[in-house]
Amino acid sequence: MLHTPSQDILRHALMALVDDSRDLFEYYQDNHPQIPEATLKKRRLAASFIVGSASEGRFVGLYEVKGWSFKSAAELDASPQRQALMRRFRDASFCEIAVRTRRPGREVFDLQPLGLLGEMKGRLIVQRPPGRAYMRLAERCDLPVIEIQREAIFAPPPPAWDEFAVMGDEISNLPLSWKARLEQWRGIYLITDQTKGGRYVGSAYGETNILGRWQAHTAGKSGVTVELAKLNPNNFRFSILELVSPTAHMDLVMKLEASWKMRLHTREWGLNRN
Repeated sequence: MLHTPSQDILRHALMALVDDSRDLFEYYQDNHPQIPEATLKKRRLAASFIVGSASEGRFVGLYEVKGWSFKSAAELDASPQRQALMRRFRDASFCEIAVRTRRPGREVFDLQPLGLLGEMKGRLIVQRPPGRAYMRLAERCDLPVIEIQREAIFAPPPPAWDEFAVMGDEISNLPLSWKARLEQWRGIYLITDQTKGGRYVGSAYGETNILGRWQAHTAGKSGVTVELAKLNPNNFRFSILELVSPTAHMDLVMKLEASWKMRLHTREWGLNRN
């Protein structure tokens, strides 16, 4: 199982699940679309990887396929784990998927983690094979070892502050190490609405710094200021304009914020309009 989400939000969400919500990750991989489902039914063992980039997969664990049982789309949607995954992935419900695929439900597999190769979890990096299918037969799938790392880490290191750029619907799914870094950073940030190009300059200081502000902007179905409230936070692109000392006083941060608003004209032409 080479879990290969095509979108950054899904890839980040999977890495975060393995790091901080392993039970949700196990639930995520307990059911599959029709063709991968048929493949898994024929096997006794399954090796799970998360493909975090275009070329590499990280080993999650080895599982024994103990059996499976059918559940309807309504039963699947009613699960607390499914509800949690839908919130994190912003995915369609199984009932919606059932209408599209004309499948009334899915088989739910009983995948039991094995201790074998346990020391390789999060450390073994393999080369991703070509092709789009994520469920592969081992005898037809060559996975050359790229590296065995010293530490078990599923998420890549956070980007540098001047390269940190994420969409609004990614904020809640960021790996813990990324959230911790944002929580340490204090300074001025930029929100760009990807639908119309409007820009908003904000400042972050206090206990949770930039993380807290970005989470506030994306907590609801609309933005938190007059102009942002007209827009969908999922379409916001967040980046950092300037960092200050972690102990910088609020007055300094607000002065810098005013300077950036002036230079980027976000009061006159942007989303900082009163």
